[in-house]
Amino acid sequence: MSELGRWTLGLGLIMVAVHGIAVLSPARFRSVMTVFPRNKWAGRILATIAFLWAAWLVYNMPMGRLEYLKKFLFVVTPAVIGLSFVYMDELLAPRALGGLLVLCPAPILAAARLHPSDLSLVMTVISYIMVVKGMVLILSPWKFRRFAERILSTDMRCNIFGVIGLSLDLFILTLAVWVY
Repeated sequence: MSELGRWTLGLGLIMVAVHGIAVLSPARFRSVMTVFPRNKWAGRILATIAFLWAAWLVYNMPMGRLEYLKKFLFVVTPAVIGLSFVYMDELLAPRALGGLLVLCPAPILAAARLHPSDLSLVMTVISYIMVVKGMVLILSPWKFRRFAERILSTDMRCNIFGVIGLSLDLFILTLAVWVY
């Protein structure tokens, strides 16, 4: 399995879990989605993951004349994480989720660029959709709540959302296993 296949498989499995919960337990899924935007611990955990991932990417990228600044990442990163807990605690969870949605496509796009199959464009398009959704969540985290209220207002809508998501997830998993 190629690197694109591994990333696609991982993304597909995460999404199957999310959409599977929406189908199997719509009431629980709806309650979690309504509480998620203001959940401090979910925001802190996701923000920590996002900041550490961003710091790791910066540390491993060539920076030319600014290479000497990398040693400060070990001090700046924990400070930024702590400051985000204090000053960005309002709707931190959707912002951090948006940050992860912006970071996650980087390795997928790098692997898709090198993959010989034309179907790698499917993951390229999905990656760019993730980036746009991530930017929207970072800039307007309240849209997560609005989306959850509109799409997940009833158990039937939650089931429909989950089934549509599962069908896309199964397509992604099929690509990961048999194409990539």
